[in-house]
Amino acid sequence: MKRQPAAFDHGSGMPMLSSRQGRFGYRPPRNLVGRGLQVKRREAGGPPGSAVGATFHAADMAGRYKQAMRTLAAPVLLALSAVAALTAGAARAQDSARGAALYRALPGQPALGSCISCHGEPINNRNSILRGAAGPELISKTIAAVSAMGFLRQYLSDSDLADISAYLATIVPAGPLESLPDLWPTTDDFGAQLVGTQSAPRTVLIRNLQPREAIAVGTVRSADPVAFPLQHDCPISLPPLGQCRISAWFRPQAAGPAGAVFAVLDSSGRTLREGALTGAGAPELPATLAWSAGTPELIDFAQVPLGQSMQRTLGLVNPSSIPVGLTRLRVTGPNASRFTLQAPCVAAGRLEPGASCAVTLGFAPSAAGRVEGWIDLVSDAGNAPLVRIAAAGVAAPAQPPSSPASMPAGESSSGGGAVSAGWLVLLLAAVAALRRKRGR
Repeated sequence: MKRQPAAFDHGSGMPMLSSRQGRFGYRPPRNLVGRGLQVKRREAGGPPGSAVGATFHAADMAGRYKQAMRTLAAPVLLALSAVAALTAGAARAQDSARGAALYRALPGQPALGSCISCHGEPINNRNSILRGAAGPELISKTIAAVSAMGFLRQYLSDSDLADISAYLATIVPAGPLESLPDLWPTTDDFGAQLVGTQSAPRTVLIRNLQPREAIAVGTVRSADPVAFPLQHDCPISLPPLGQCRISAWFRPQAAGPAGAVFAVLDSSGRTLREGALTGAGAPELPATLAWSAGTPELIDFAQVPLGQSMQRTLGLVNPSSIPVGLTRLRVTGPNASRFTLQAPCVAAGRLEPGASCAVTLGFAPSAAGRVEGWIDLVSDAGNAPLVRIAAAGVAAPAQPPSSPASMPAGESSSGGGAVSAGWLVLLLAAVAALRRKRGR
């Protein structure tokens, strides 16, 4: 059968693509390559069906095929690049176990608090910490934006932030946070305790902050009931705005640091909230710190008007016969940045035997609302009982109306009434005069 010559567009003189030739969905424009081939074909004198025409037709089609391949290759390469980036990111941020350790302690910096100091256990989602599961970039931006967190940038690398983000992604709260019990504090450190002995109890409050709904509380469980035994007095149903107490003890089994997570569970065994307890077993009887006599468990500033400030002072005492090294003394908790703490022993990092250190707490509200925290004390001694702090910023009271301006001697404030009466007399006289005029 005689081979049919390629069909040509008579308007342009260029070959037309058949359905098979156009399988890539590509019809090249009248570009310079096509025009060049067309000119060369005409100069060679080869009609469409001749050998010369077929040669140039084949070359033209080969060029168009390469162009189609380049067009298809671009999205393929882009997809491969995206896959490679995702793979690299996944390889960089999959160590959630390491992220859990970094969340609790900065690498090589025991004196500084990490994420847990302010946010507590992540299941509590204090200050929306679980948003960090969205990725290390969000955590990095938050550290840069919040001045109280800025110091973390010098201790946590991008890889560290990626691991923390991976850890946060594994945390799933039991329900809407407002419907869950609230812990105060979420972390507490017993300090040093002689191995084989038991410390004095320390208290954690479980609160129902809802004004109308009760919360069912099943039990409270310690991850290490031997070293950190617990008891609680919570009812099965915690009423609205009610609270109950967890009593915790530290009974070290060996020398060295120790810690355990405790959890508040509902009747079905779901974890509602978590907290962390820490301490250190001491091979010899350690020194013990205490607060000055009369220091309450709660320092309440009550209501402080916006634009004003208030201070409270308490004493940290070393009644022991050996000096105590102070690792950390500060306010911590979800609203820690709203308070200030000043103490000369913080800079010294040491409290001598029998000495006392004045600890001054300050509160200067910048916004209305109640805020809370607690004093975070870390030392090489048995730590003083935990002290909670609370305050409320309120709008400044309205100014009373200003008193009338002082009157000249011999006049009284009734002068205003006299002036009004004078105007009334003048008005009546004017009306009478007008009537007389009309009567004429």
